[in-house]
Amino acid sequence: MGIAALIALEQGLKLVINRFFLHVSAPIIAPILYFEPMFNRQYSWFNSMLRIGDTRLFHIVLVGILIVLLFLLYRYVQKRTRPRRIMKVMFAFLFAGAVCSFIDKVFWDGSLDYIRLNGFFTFDLKDLYINTFNGILIYLLIFRSHVINEIGQVFKKHDKDPAQPGTRQRK
Repeated sequence: MGIAALIALEQGLKLVINRFFLHVSAPIIAPILYFEPMFNRQYSWFNSMLRIGDTRLFHIVLVGILIVLLFLLYRYVQKRTRPRRIMKVMFAFLFAGAVCSFIDKVFWDGSLDYIRLNGFFTFDLKDLYINTFNGILIYLLIFRSHVINEIGQVFKKHDKDPAQPGTRQRK
């Protein structure tokens, strides 16, 4: 439910901005943040910054594969451990960001970005979702590494358990 709400909020905002505020420019926190909608047709930050020139189809396929892998990874961890609430929140933000990115590429032919960080770049709510995941991950790595270690133990246990079919033991 939470993931669907995040996706609906992000895409709903874009529909409203595209319909009523596409040509509006206004300071949010001058001189740092501005509301300045623009279509980003570069499909990804890497494509934009490195001027790679990858196609829309390439990015749709790539994001689709990443969404499936992310979902399978979460299910794998979830079946082998009882994920903490913070891990569920992290997944919700990352998965919602990935699905919004997929929707952007398929239906918007890019991304309708609308928050400009003066002197740097323009972003949207999807980017905040993904960076929220990054921020929580950094917090866990620095201050709560035992949570990350629990996930690492799931993979170590699975790799060493000869009772699991299709597993191998490390030498």
